[in-house]
Order: sequence, then C-alpha cells, then structure tokens
Amino acid sequence: MKTRLLTVFALAATLAPCQEKQDPQKLLQELLASFQKEKVKVDAKRGTVTIPAVVNPPQDPVEYLLIHRRGKKHEAVFWTPTKPSVLNAALLMIGLQQGKNATYKEKVPAPTLEEVQQGVDPLVVTPPKGKPFWMTVRWKDEDGEVTERCVEDMILDLTTQEPIGACQWIYLGGRMAQLYKGDPEVFIADFEGNLVSVCYLTPDNHLGTMVHERARDDQNWWTTKALPEPGTELDYVFHSKKPKLHEAREKRLAAAAKKAAGQEPEQGSGGR
Repeated sequence: MKTRLLTVFALAATLAPCQEKQDPQKLLQELLASFQKEKVKVDAKRGTVTIPAVVNPPQDPVEYLLIHRRGKKHEAVFWTPTKPSVLNAALLMIGLQQGKNATYKEKVPAPTLEEVQQGVDPLVVTPPKGKPFWMTVRWKDEDGEVTERCVEDMILDLTTQEPIGACQWIYLGGRMAQLYKGDPEVFIADFEGNLVSVCYLTPDNHLGTMVHERARDDQNWWTTKALPEPGTELDYVFHSKKPKLHEAREKRLAAAAKKAAGQEPEQGSGGR
C-alpha cells in the first residue's frame, strides 16, 4: 500500500507541475479534487474506477476501445471527457500493476518474399504480459432499465465474424516524455488522448492494451450489434478484480467451445 501511495503522490505532482515540494497529504487532497472535477469515482473496496463515456461511431477498423475526446475518434469505440492522467492515478489507487507491452524482433533467418506474400510474419511478436484487469460498460435504455455488459461483447472479430473470444487486458500506465526538446516532461496520453488499444501499438503512450492471438492485426476489429446507439452516454468501469459478468462470459465461451468440439456442455455451465 505504501508503495502504491508513493506512486500516486508522484503522479499527483504531475497534475500540479508548477508547485514544488508539496506535502503528501496536500497532494492527496488535490488528487481527490481532480477526481471530483473529472467525474472519476473510485471504489477501493470493490476495486473499481468509473468514468463517464460516450459511444463513438468509428469510421475505420477499430484500434482503440477507449480514447479521450481528443484521441483518434475515427478508430475508437468509446470516448471519455476524463483527463487521462487523472484516470491513470485512479487506476493506480485500485492497485493495477504495470505490465510489459508487446515486443517485436526480426526473424532469423528472414522469410523469403514468397513466404511473406503467403502471409508469413517477418517478425517474432511477444505479446504483452502482466496482471490482467477487466472492463464493463453500464447504461440505461429508453425505459430506464440499467444494462451492464463486458466490453468484449462490443468488439467484433472480423476473422470469425463473432464477438471477440478469450482475451486479456494489460495495464501499461502510459509514460512521461518531452513534447519538445528542452521542455519539461508531460504525461503523453493527456496530449494524444489514446487510452486502451485492441491491437499492439508502440510506444507505450496509452494506458492499457488487449492481449489476443490476432491483436497483431490492426485491421481485424469492428463493433458488434451489442453496442448501444452512437452518442449514448454510459458509465465505463475498470475492475481490478474479475467481475461476475466476466465469470459468466467465460463459462459461456467454455460451453461454446465444448459444443464446437462435439462435446455436451456440463449442466449449469452458464447460458445467455
């Protein structure tokens, strides 16, 4: 806990860069004030962070599940008005741990031109690694009824033409860097606005990434019919503990895999 708070205090200092050597308690108070201003709700007991978001209609294949409003809207599913550095501080508060992004290395020996034309990847890709987190979205329909779904239900795998199957989400935490030589370092996501990717992107300016066998392909993702209408306002929830919705979803996926393999699913394995 002490290490986590020190990390949050350090990040809080980036939210008030003009002030030096502030008291840790004052920094924490300013951080909590930032949460209120940016409409960030932290539930430490449940391990959740909730922010406002809006359904976005992408124009191109999806690369980002979530962006800030200044991010790449033409290839994103949801956008939020919440400042990325404030969101990042909240994610640290619920104990998300920084993982490692995907890495790339050229194959030795390199594949021939003919092999590449046949689809052989010239790179060895090591997927992101780390402790996973989970995400859900919650909204009210026209009758005022609340619906909450796993974000995976909103992502279409164009290879299978089905909602995305088993995957993981790894927290990266963004990074500090200079925008211009000689300037102080800033939290890059505050300027780029890209938050959670569905494909492997570098450098690690975003806060999180998906791990999936086809996440190497940035042209493989679209949206499903489960996504609410564009412009729908909703709650976007980050979870440090696996939600019951995801447990139920995993049971459905396991039952579907058994059925596809010609096996009868076990009774009570979950349904729609």
